[in-house]
Amino acid sequence: MTNLAYDDRNQEGEPVLFIAGRGGAGRGWHLHQVREFQLARYRPITFDNRGIGATENASGFTTETMVADTAELIESLNIAPVRIVAVSMGSFIAQELMLARPELVKSAVLMATRGRHDRAREFFYSAEAKLAESGADLPAEYEAKVRLLESFSPKTLSDDAAIKDWIAMFTMWPVKNTPGLRCQLDVAPLTNRLPAYANITQPVLVIGFGDDVVTPAHLSREVADAIPGARYLEIPDAGHLGFIEKPDQVNKAALEFLAEVDGKPFRWAAAPSPHD
Repeated sequence: MTNLAYDDRNQEGEPVLFIAGRGGAGRGWHLHQVREFQLARYRPITFDNRGIGATENASGFTTETMVADTAELIESLNIAPVRIVAVSMGSFIAQELMLARPELVKSAVLMATRGRHDRAREFFYSAEAKLAESGADLPAEYEAKVRLLESFSPKTLSDDAAIKDWIAMFTMWPVKNTPGLRCQLDVAPLTNRLPAYANITQPVLVIGFGDDVVTPAHLSREVADAIPGARYLEIPDAGHLGFIEKPDQVNKAALEFLAEVDGKPFRWAAAPSPHD
């Protein structure tokens, strides 16, 4: 295992491991999820995947490598079987982890996921690979434009107040074309994995986002249909980063599901914004 950088500041409560998507650092979960899960008496643990953030910018890794990384982190923290909340690439890692090491996972909330690529996603993958292989970095403003269109719903993009800060943030912090980011592109269902998911036995909630153009909701629904007993929820007016765009709906659904699996009472009261 590479030396994964992780955050485990709350040592009380049942552990929940958050797994980020491609290019996403663990700190992304601290915007809206970590505080809510702490208030619900969970122990949220976030980390930077191999090739991203404070974790060494490794190259030459595969899906199997990242599944093994996650398994070793769970074992090193002695938190198995752990609840998992994941998005996009992180959801795919969680799906493969539940097959490879089922004893490590108690339950999972999988957002913006898929078990195969359709024609459009195959083309998007090819285009991303060409960009990575070129070694080129897009101008910051253009790269921000692409990320905004891929990340948020038309409703948010049309809301001047809501989108202002994201424009500034994405422009100030562009995604760099690194070897790690290129490797993460291949951490995806390069073949149809849906038939294999019939062997997943853990309780699973799949959340699709209605306006997700990166991983459309119908691909997430396919994963829910493939996993025995899995539930599916679709959140409207949300893009690929729906856990940031619609945090209250995501957090409520995830916490209610985990509470039910754990046999605990559930009460929902969204944490006040730190700006309130």
